[in-house]
Amino acid sequence: MHGLTLPIKTVTGLIRVLSVGFPMLFSADASCTVMSKDPEPSSDDSLEEQFKGISVSDIESVNISSHSASNSRVFKDTDGYFTAFMEDSRIIKMIDEYLTNSDLTLHEDYSSTKAAIYEVVAMKLYYSCIQTEDEFLDDDGYLNEDEVLNKDGSFKEEVIQKVEEYLREFNLRTIAVSDFEFNYTPIKAWELLVDNCETTHLWISKAAIDVAALNSSGLSKLTMLTLKNVGLTEMPCLYNLTDLEYLFLNDNIIGYVNLQSYFDAKTGGSTMPKLVHLYLYGNPVSKIDARIKEVFTDKSMEIGLNGVGSFSIHGNMKDKLDKVRIQLVEPDEKKENESDVNN
Repeated sequence: MHGLTLPIKTVTGLIRVLSVGFPMLFSADASCTVMSKDPEPSSDDSLEEQFKGISVSDIESVNISSHSASNSRVFKDTDGYFTAFMEDSRIIKMIDEYLTNSDLTLHEDYSSTKAAIYEVVAMKLYYSCIQTEDEFLDDDGYLNEDEVLNKDGSFKEEVIQKVEEYLREFNLRTIAVSDFEFNYTPIKAWELLVDNCETTHLWISKAAIDVAALNSSGLSKLTMLTLKNVGLTEMPCLYNLTDLEYLFLNDNIIGYVNLQSYFDAKTGGSTMPKLVHLYLYGNPVSKIDARIKEVFTDKSMEIGLNGVGSFSIHGNMKDKLDKVRIQLVEPDEKKENESDVNN
């Protein structure tokens, strides 16, 4: 009974039912601490086979296969729109042709990672061409079906054309995801895109993420990393991202910019030598590790903070911080403060 595709509203209702009760892999506290994650699923099936539409037979076997199918996906889709977008034959063809024209398909790990790569790329296009476009959203910021979908639930041709034009113009320099939960962290897919598709910027917002997994040498060619509103409570440990120039950590809940992880024995006094901009706007920062100049060694390095804006860390940093009542804390001083609190 394959081939009988359900309308988007039926799919949406089905997915909402299926999503109830699935366990979350990551907590909202996405700090440097290693968090548990499942290994990335692999498959040798074609993209067409891996992303078929939901059919009547799928519903009949839902109790058997829905959980495993959900866990093989990178992202959790609660309303079904992204799934419908990703499974659209025009999108599949578009992404398949793009990847085929790159060196990525020649990589030895491509076959085992292509499903995750495809989904990551589809999410980037969905975010850039639909999620962030006012013309496709209603007054509350939700997808406006009348503007995006045909009566049969398929995406309108003008939407597909917009996606195609975007991919042609901007390529995959930025990989983005916002407002979607991860089933697992697709590190291998990101690494292959960075190495083979000139991806230099990873943008993640409003999504809990295993930040420790991002400290991968396979992502060392990234020049920009955005972790906006992802629940960070402390500075991420990213010493393997040696080419990183811009780190955006806006709208998290970091109170103390603690850099101890860069001085631990296992890291060997690592630095981020090329970082020139660290943005912490929207964080309740009250303390900054005084060793900040030892970690971020570029002389043009600037930090951005509420109330004081962006300024050089290699100038008279203390005067700037005093104006907004932020302390520069030496390591021993921090330990004494913690001891006083415990006593």
